[in-house]
Amino acid sequence: MPVHYRISFQNPATQYIDIQLTLDNIAAEEIFIRMSAWRPGRYELGNFVRNIRTWKAFDDKGNELAAEKTERERWKVTTGGSSTVVIRYDIFGGVLNAGSTYLDPYQLYMNPVNSFCYMEGREHEECTLDFVLPEDYIIAAGMEQTAPHTLKADNFDHLADSPLIASNSMKHLTFTAAGLPVHLWFQGECKPDMERIKKDFSRFIEEQINAFGGFPEKEYHFLFQITPHRTHHGVEHGNSTVCMLGPTYALMTSSYDEFLELSSHEFYHSWNIKKIRPVEMQPYDYTGENYFRTGYVAEGVTTYYGDIMLYRAGVLNQSQYFSTVKDALQKHFHNYARYTMPVSEASFDAWVDGYEPGAPHRKTSIYTEGALLAMIADIRIIQNSQGKYSLDDVMKELYVEFALKGKGYTQDDYRMLLEKYSGVSFGEYFEKYVRGTEDFTSALQEALGQVGLELKITPSCELYERNYGFKVSEDSNKILNIAPGSPAYNAGLMIGEVVASVNGFGVTSQIKAWFAYFREDDIQLRVRTTDNRIRHILLPKSENNYFPDHSLAIRPDATEEQRKSYRRWTRNDLSGPAKS
Repeated sequence: MPVHYRISFQNPATQYIDIQLTLDNIAAEEIFIRMSAWRPGRYELGNFVRNIRTWKAFDDKGNELAAEKTERERWKVTTGGSSTVVIRYDIFGGVLNAGSTYLDPYQLYMNPVNSFCYMEGREHEECTLDFVLPEDYIIAAGMEQTAPHTLKADNFDHLADSPLIASNSMKHLTFTAAGLPVHLWFQGECKPDMERIKKDFSRFIEEQINAFGGFPEKEYHFLFQITPHRTHHGVEHGNSTVCMLGPTYALMTSSYDEFLELSSHEFYHSWNIKKIRPVEMQPYDYTGENYFRTGYVAEGVTTYYGDIMLYRAGVLNQSQYFSTVKDALQKHFHNYARYTMPVSEASFDAWVDGYEPGAPHRKTSIYTEGALLAMIADIRIIQNSQGKYSLDDVMKELYVEFALKGKGYTQDDYRMLLEKYSGVSFGEYFEKYVRGTEDFTSALQEALGQVGLELKITPSCELYERNYGFKVSEDSNKILNIAPGSPAYNAGLMIGEVVASVNGFGVTSQIKAWFAYFREDDIQLRVRTTDNRIRHILLPKSENNYFPDHSLAIRPDATEEQRKSYRRWTRNDLSGPAKS
């Protein structure tokens, strides 16, 4: 008998989901039931057990069995000789994001990894899921659907990796790209242009599949949660992804490129991290932290390819691709933690403070730093192999020789492959830029120069950034970043404070205009502290240059050889002015 789950709810407004786990063929006097401590795709402890309200164990006749917690996410059940044990609990689904579990009157959305318990020692067994749902609900999921409201998973790992949405209001698009059946499910108010989406998704899907020579799954499901407010979040799975985007009205307009970039990123994860895994995660350990130092490969390389695959496929044009690179450059150069924390340690330390902003200037990003380092590596391989190889070949070998053979890779494995395909040493690259904190501007400039580009550095157009060294949020004037040694830093301005007035004039969203107006004067700020006090900060007139803009520009003297390398790199011709 397979492990069986029954999922129901009494009143969706309470957001409590009832789960019943039935385990047959029990022979032991004691069994141990667990809930996952984290979910793959987010390298932090999840503390999912905090959402459970009641948890009880019964035999097949309904008699309650003795059960007690032995750890935060572990229970011991005394079976009393019963060959069947039934676990019943209710779990709160009150947070909607790309990795959560959520219930309301419009949908049941579940990530089984954070909501389904499992029995130790039975993780390898087949699982069946029966849902008690309104009759008109349909289920979108990567799992096999054996009946309208019944799903099947090969084992707990498969179950944990298979999110689902049950609703009567989803929009559905299906098509085939490079021989792969693809499903797009949209939950939430939206008006997707299905023909445009089909055309663009087909292009980047085919580009990615061609790079690897095949796809590791039989089909793929994009599950989109579309919200009326601003959101951006995605989580990868073996044959599916959940992407949460908003606002609704911008999906096909100002947020469309973002929609494509997030989808392409998550699709590339089907190979990189879902199959190509660091040795520390082969297999996943759901009981605690899975420390690893190759997040710059798992997330950084994926970020890099998520964008450049769109450009290669003709979904993004040159200006649009340059704009995505500019975003990464800005994040890199405006983060002073790059001088204190190596990107390999940022991967390890994801388990320390998760995805919170944390202490200022402490932590680098495995996404941003990893993407830029991947770009440098890709161009270096192309250049030194005279265009014969690229980073594509490294990733394909990691897939064929490691993932398909059930092996995890190490930092040394990755370095070995970079050197194999480039024919040159990557020792300095790893010592200085991966395991070290040396500035890699010169390496970036050198790589860009090989493909007819240059790093363009211009002063920020915002005076408070350029002359005084602080950044604010556009909607609230909250201080987000302060450059060390800047006038704002020396005057004692603090991250988290809110600018209330400039030279006696109250500001809401007009801080840019007031700084421009007082450009020839000293600046007197009135700020509100995080504990709601008022402080006055004097910023003497300054002509310094902090937080400059960084972007790509085409070299006016780009040679034909460099243009050839650009074509090899991007599959596009180098043409037109770069978008600043």
